[in-house]
Order: sequence, then structure tokens, then C-alpha cells
Amino acid sequence: MRKSECVNLLARHLGVRATRLTSLTQRLAEAELLPTACGPPYPDLEPVEIVRMLLVGICDEGIGAAPKTVERYCGLHCGTIDLETALAHALSRPESVLAAHASLRISTGDHPQAILITVSPDGLREQVFGEPSFGSVERIVTVSGSALAAVSDEINQPAQAA
Repeated sequence: MRKSECVNLLARHLGVRATRLTSLTQRLAEAELLPTACGPPYPDLEPVEIVRMLLVGICDEGIGAAPKTVERYCGLHCGTIDLETALAHALSRPESVLAAHASLRISTGDHPQAILITVSPDGLREQVFGEPSFGSVERIVTVSGSALAAVSDEINQPAQAA
């Protein structure tokens, strides 16, 4: 999937304005956090790159701060795994993000935290990324299971011939 297609997909399912996400995505490309192309063939995004776009869109802390926003939230850890890797893995496996059960909740602020709920063969799996904070939370952003499932389904569909 190309960046422009991913922008439209995420805008549709996450309720983010496509024009805003395009600007944030451009900043990530300038910071070499997303691929760039000067013409065909256009590179397809890897799952971690889709996660970067998703996180910068929902945790938008300003266009100029887009690279730092990605580093901040993608780098949250749960044991030895970071949020970027765990979410990319989940989105690559549609059976792990069932609409009725999965979700992503991010608390922003001085000490951000994310909770990712996915489905595993053993049942629901809840992973907490970041340290528990007793400080203030600026806002809480939630991505529903239905939105995660829709994104997962679309990114895992075979590419359409142009």
C-alpha cells in the first residue's frame, strides 16, 4: 500500500482529516521515518510504517513535532517489545484484531502510556506500554476494535492491479 492510499484509509477509519494526515506524513518522510519516491515505482509501506502514520495521526502533537511524536509513542515498551512492533504485528494478522475485542488506548502527557488489547489463541491479550504514571494526563485517545479491524483488513488485502 502506498502512502496516499494509507492516508485515505486511516482518515476514513480513524476520523482524522486526510489533509492533516498528509502534512504529518510529509514531515515523517522528510525525517526519513517513511519512504520517499520521486516517481514510479512507488514503494509500498511496511507494517511499521503504517503504524507510524496511525500513531502520528491519532496522537497529533503538531506538524513540526511529527517525528518526535512517532519516536515518543512507537518507542513505548512492554517488556522487551515496543508499541511500534507489537501494533505492526497485530495489524498484519487480522485474526488478532477482532472488532468486538481489540482496542488501542493511549494516554498522552509527560509520561505517555498505551494499552493494546488483541486476541490470541489463548484469549484476550492486554499489553501495557510505558510506565504507570500518577501525573497528569493531557488526553486519552482510543482506537476501537472495529477501526483496528477495518485497517487490518484493508492493509492485508492483495494489491489491486492498476
